[in-house]
This record gives sequence, C-alpha cells and structure tokens, in this order.
Amino acid sequence: MNFTFKQLEAFLFSVRLQSFSAAAVKLHTTQSAISKRLAELEVALGGPLLHRTTHGLELTQVGRELLPLAEEAQRLWRRIAHDISVDKTLRGTFRVGVTELIAMTWLTRLIQLLQKMHPEVNIEPVVDAGLTLFERLETNKLDLAIMPGAFWGQAFESIKVTQVEQVWIASPRLQIPARALKPHEFADYPVIEQPAGASKNRFYEAWRAEHGFRFGKVMLTNSTTVLRELTISGFGLSQQALDYVRPDIRSGLLRVVKSDPMPPPLVYSAVYRRDNVSPALARIVELAVKTCDFTVRASQHDVTPARALQRRRNATRAKKPTRQTRG
Repeated sequence: MNFTFKQLEAFLFSVRLQSFSAAAVKLHTTQSAISKRLAELEVALGGPLLHRTTHGLELTQVGRELLPLAEEAQRLWRRIAHDISVDKTLRGTFRVGVTELIAMTWLTRLIQLLQKMHPEVNIEPVVDAGLTLFERLETNKLDLAIMPGAFWGQAFESIKVTQVEQVWIASPRLQIPARALKPHEFADYPVIEQPAGASKNRFYEAWRAEHGFRFGKVMLTNSTTVLRELTISGFGLSQQALDYVRPDIRSGLLRVVKSDPMPPPLVYSAVYRRDNVSPALARIVELAVKTCDFTVRASQHDVTPARALQRRRNATRAKKPTRQTRG
C-alpha cells in the first residue's frame, strides 16, 4: 500500500461533511482534488470506500473499517505536528458557537484575550440557540459550541465552563406574592419562555416535570434581550441567569420570584467532537473557563483600545504648558 495523509484527510472530511464540495472548502482545495485523492486511496486499498446515494455519501464495508483507523491517524498526525515541531505556535481559524447570553456578556473578552495571547488563532463566532448550535456541531459546521447542558453523547467531549444560578424573575407591577410559589401556582401568572430550540429548556425539562410545574399563558421569544425587556415591562415572569439581571433587581425594575423548589444551577459546557480536538481548540476551551463572567455586559468591555489611546494622548497634550506670546 502507498497512500498519503492528504488522501486519508479527504476521505475523513468527505464522510463527516457528507459532501465532496464541503470537504474541499474545509481543506482549502478543489472538489476535483478531493475526488482524485479518494480515487487514489481506493486504488491503494483495493476497493471502493464511498457510494453516492440520494441521502448523501454512504460508507462501503471497506470504508467502515477504514474510518476509525483514519480518525486515529489524524489524531496522531496532530500530535506529531504539535509535539515534535520546533514551532509551538498555536494557529488556525475556529468556528465557535455561543448562545446569545454569552455573546452579550463575556464573548468579547474571550476574543480579546485570545488575540493578545495567541495572535495566530482566529475565532469566527456564531450566535444561535443551543440545540441549533449542537446540530451544526454534529455536521461539522462548528468546531466548538459553548452552551447549557452537561452531556451531549459519547461522540462529544463536554468540558464544564461554569454553572449559573437561574431564578424566576418578574416586574414588581405583577404583584406576585413574596412567599415561595408552589409549582402548580405558576399557572396563575403569564410566563415568558424561550422556544424549544433553547438548550436551557432541555436542561430543565425533566426537573420541571418531576416537580409538577404548570404554566398557563405562555409567550415565546428566541431573544434573551427581548425576554428581559418583556419581563421588565410586566408581560410575565421568566427564568433567567441571576448574574445577568442582578443590576435590574438592584434598580427595582425586576424582583426574584421564589419557588418551592428553586431551579437548580444551569451548567454551561464547551462541547466539541472527540475526533476534532487540537491544542489550539483545547486552549480556547481553557480560556473560556477563565474568562466566563455573566455579570459584565458586552457594552462594558473596552473594545476600542484605539479610542482609549487617543483619549490618553489628548489628556497628555492638555497638561503641556502653552507658550505665551507677547503682545
């Protein structure tokens, strides 16, 4: 047998992405080059590896036997490239999916820290509902997703980033009793929820069913920003991250609604495919754990260092004594 790693790589990504053209985009080459590499690999192995079907690409018996070995070869190749290479610089572009709450709080800080510490690592952020992010992760359209949920299956690595205290909140104008509400009493008040695509709902679904929570009128919104605004306006009570709404509670716009029992903390995880790990990806996860902070709004980050520098320059000029001229 005489085949190359590029041929194995063409096979791997064609299988993962279910498309020769998508594999070509991923590997920065042409579809004809991918087809050629696969054909050469099939000649070397003595049989076809893939069949085209109406549902995409289907593995042959030889292809099914090759797949786990090719994945292992890819992992070893990455280890060799990183561990043996003199240049240990982390580099690459990674598609990172996050929920809206992360985008509105600490995502900016994560990107800033990465740019400072690893300038050759680039993030392409994608903001969407948790379950949609996971679907993209399954189809290799994302390299990493940071979202609510602790376990996403054996094929995925889930690293705990943090856990967030979730509380029921409402506007004081709803005049909900100060005592703890029983689960069945929630049916007496309008509730604002995120739709089924939110992974937070999947996390709490079993817990709510176990304790008998019942809701009457429900308003749905897929936006965390709109969820907060509707709650402040008194359209209903909602369940949100305490750290994020704490300023609204302090200002009197919102109040915590107690329940018996109270919601358990919501776990956020960094999730990626076990067959797609790399030193750079692991470093992104490590820094995500370090920078995670839902108390800071994105608007509070210093995202315009150039302006700050200009302000300092202007202040320096203002302190310089002006030369007086004689009249």
